[in-house]
Amino acid sequence: MSEDEKKAAQEGHAQEDGSPMREEADGVGEKQRNVPKAEFKIAKMILIAVLLAGGALYYRDSYLPERLFQAAGRSFEEGDYGEAIETYRRALDVKPQQTGIHFRMGYSMEKQGDYRGAMDEYAAHLNDEPDDREALFRLGTLYFDHDMHQDALNALKRAKDLGAPASADYMTGAAAESLGDLKAAREGFMEAIRRSGGDAELLYASSKALMRLGGYPEALSGFTEMGKFVASGDTRAFHGSNAAKAMLGWPTDPACVIEPGVAFGSVTLGETSGDLIADSHWGSPKEQVADGEHSVWGYGGSVEAPETLIFMENDAVIEIVSSAKDFKTPDGLGVANFKEPKYAGRFDRWMAKMGDAVTLYRYVLKEGGLAFFAVGDLDSAVVYSGDMPLSKVDGNEWVKIE
Repeated sequence: MSEDEKKAAQEGHAQEDGSPMREEADGVGEKQRNVPKAEFKIAKMILIAVLLAGGALYYRDSYLPERLFQAAGRSFEEGDYGEAIETYRRALDVKPQQTGIHFRMGYSMEKQGDYRGAMDEYAAHLNDEPDDREALFRLGTLYFDHDMHQDALNALKRAKDLGAPASADYMTGAAAESLGDLKAAREGFMEAIRRSGGDAELLYASSKALMRLGGYPEALSGFTEMGKFVASGDTRAFHGSNAAKAMLGWPTDPACVIEPGVAFGSVTLGETSGDLIADSHWGSPKEQVADGEHSVWGYGGSVEAPETLIFMENDAVIEIVSSAKDFKTPDGLGVANFKEPKYAGRFDRWMAKMGDAVTLYRYVLKEGGLAFFAVGDLDSAVVYSGDMPLSKVDGNEWVKIE
């Protein structure tokens, strides 16, 4: 090996053992060890930034809205509706997709007298929850109050279909009446009475509305129902009932009410002559005929022709016959109108000949206890017990007309 080759071999060996070549390698190694530290610092800074950004988003999207909703809710529950509205608005600015807030805002605005704003908020709420019957009812009522009657009817019908309380029936009737649909109006008011649940004020309002529409029998039923629930001293149901009865031509004085099989006015089957005398409506008779255990007392008219005859047996009333026109059944059936066609279905009609010229008709109420006689120009009513009045003397008289 020449001297030059030996020298080159020694230089190469020296590089492998720590020559300047190894030192350069060491330098590169040092640089390589410093790179991961720099990257870690950058990653750390990025992570911190991400955490800070996430926290800010959480605060903005979750924590802050929740705090605002809670604060608004407290104001709402405490009745501070103005503060509730402002806080809800701030919350919705941050989180507009929050559900349920529009209803509370609408309710708060309604309480504050901002009815237009309330309608807008209820409508916004119903976009999210179209089957909210309370929102539909409140919106329908506001529509009605602002003469938006068709919109009101639509909302109220929907609320009713979803099971809203009976007040929705009343408002449906009121909206239909405003639109001129009187049949639907009466149906709404009648349904309110049927579903009132004893709400005296609802019964009163519905019954008054039916009086206005000419639904006197239905109004009477409402006033009668109301009378079961009003406080002592509240006479509205009593006066309302009498007004309905007067419009129907029914008696308003209990002393003039005929009860089939029970009483004629204030005289009751079975009471004694002493009871009659003590009765302020009857008192002592104008005419009195007695024959053993039987007696007949006459009232009204004249001594020769009393208007009312009360038959007694063993001093107990067994039958009352009268041509008086003031006395009627609770539903208005009396001497003056029992032959009207509308009452025809209530009777079995019988007749008998009286001599050659006069035919006597007896209209016997199917449920018994009351009959009407028609003979010539004289009509009369008979209250009795049993199947037939006492005037049935001969069974052959009673020939049913088929």
